Parts: sequence; C-alpha cells; structure tokens
Amino acid sequence: MKFKEAKKEFLEFLEFEKGYSKKTLEAYKRDILKFEIYTTEFSINYKKINKEIIFDFHSDLSQSIGPRSFSRTLSSLRTFYRFLYYQELISDLTLNSILTYPSPKFKKSIPSFLSEKKIHEVLDKIDQTDKISILKLRDKAVIMLFFTSGMRLEELTNLTLRDIDFNEKSIKVMGKGGKERYAKFDDTAEKLLVKYLEKIKKYPLLKSNLDNNLFVDKTNKPLSRNKIQYIVMSNLKGLSVSSFGPHTLRHSFATHLLNNGVGISAIQSLLGHSKLSSTQIYTHVSLEKLQSTINKAHPRGKK
Repeated sequence: MKFKEAKKEFLEFLEFEKGYSKKTLEAYKRDILKFEIYTTEFSINYKKINKEIIFDFHSDLSQSIGPRSFSRTLSSLRTFYRFLYYQELISDLTLNSILTYPSPKFKKSIPSFLSEKKIHEVLDKIDQTDKISILKLRDKAVIMLFFTSGMRLEELTNLTLRDIDFNEKSIKVMGKGGKERYAKFDDTAEKLLVKYLEKIKKYPLLKSNLDNNLFVDKTNKPLSRNKIQYIVMSNLKGLSVSSFGPHTLRHSFATHLLNNGVGISAIQSLLGHSKLSSTQIYTHVSLEKLQSTINKAHPRGKK
C-alpha cells in the first residue's frame, strides 16, 4: 500500500471510528504530510523506518519548527504507525523504532496573566471607543466571560443561548473531545450579558431564539472564531503581558483561582483539562508571584 492510501485510510479511521473533530483531523493531516514529503524526497520506504531515519527527519525539520512542534508531529506519527501495525502493514521492529524515539525536551512557558484591576481598565477603555453601545456591550461581555469562566476560544465561539443558565450563573460547555462540563461566571459578566442581550432583543430568553449563537455581529450572524479572537487581542494589546489573546484570559482565570485557595483538582475540572499536569503550570505562576513579592518586600530577598 502506498503512503497516500495508508494516510487516507488512517484519517478515515480517526474521523469515522474515533469521531475526531475536523480541527484535530487537520492537525494529524499536516503532521503526517511532513513525513510523507520527507520519505518521498529521499526515496524512503515508510514501512521500514528506523531511529536513524527518524533522527534525520527530526534534523531536517529542526530548521523550520521548534521542539514543541516536532514533539506534536512525533505524537501524530506514533498514532499513525500504531494504526499501520494493527493493519499488519509494518513489523513490530518498525513500530518500536518510532515509539521509543525520544521526544525533544522543551521548557514549558509560564503563562501571562492579568489582574482584576487590569481587566476593568480594559473594559473602561472599550467604553471610551467610538463604537456603538451594542458593540461595546458585546465586546465587554466577551472579555469578561473569558476572564470569569476560563473557557477556550473554540468553546466560547460555539455557545448558544440554550447553554446559559442565568439563575445558576453557569454555562454548559462542549470541551475538547466532546467532553461536556459546566463553567461559571460572576455578577459583572452576568450584568454585561443581560444588557447586551436586552440591546439585541434576545432577553428574556425565548424558546424561539434558544438555538441562536450568544455572540453575533450587526447583521445577527454568529461571530467567527477569528472575530472573537480579534475583539480580545485588539483590546488587550498594549498591556504589559507577553501574550494578549483569549488564552491569556483563561490563564488569568486559573491563576486567580489558585491565588484564592482553590485546589488544583477543582481548577483542572473547571478548565476541562484531561491531565493534571496541564493544570500544574499554574502552581509555577503562583510561586513566581510569591517570589517577586518577597524580592520587593524583604531586604534580603534578592541574591
């Protein structure tokens, strides 16, 4: 079987048997295509690879991508080669070569986060823009909902009115891998959402509009993922943080919870992380903040 045919069958397996999302399938497709191009260029039989071949592929890619990206590519290839093995297209020696090839080491970056005071400065800045009041309310509601719920960009983009429970101040969220959870929002976010929905005549909620997207444009069309990202980035830009997209607000949500004594397992659940290790990065953020405070306040803090 040629590489293209094997790749096609693998992607169909992920789509129809595993039920992976379009976005996930595209990621696998991109990763595997890199290896397909490499094996074609150097006339390598993809069914008979070894660690030396993987090392050369790694070296070839290192000119254009970093260790984090290669680690993800390697993970995709491991899944692909497991599929080939179960289809009896490769030997256990070939499978073992890619499964035991070491993933590159990379340092996890500590996320940027914003204080509650900074967020309110952002909201005040929106009030001072020339936008019409409906758009101001919408943009403020978008930012505050990210900040107080910890939702991912994809999750917030897909929200409908049906998902919101104003009595409980909660939202039903469809997370990664189709996992459902409930996110909470605070009084400020609630007031902004209600005012925004009143302005566009969708509050109180009616059965006739429950399937409408929560955030829409001037023509009542759902806001795209890119548009929501632009709203956040354009309003956070200029703040003293290393990044200023929706993920910064998600990081800020988690950091505030940790700093206020919420347990790491509870934060994991609220963020929808499948692995605790993904959540534990916030303990580093909290410790860094503590060290910074000590350095400023204690005469022997800096060494």
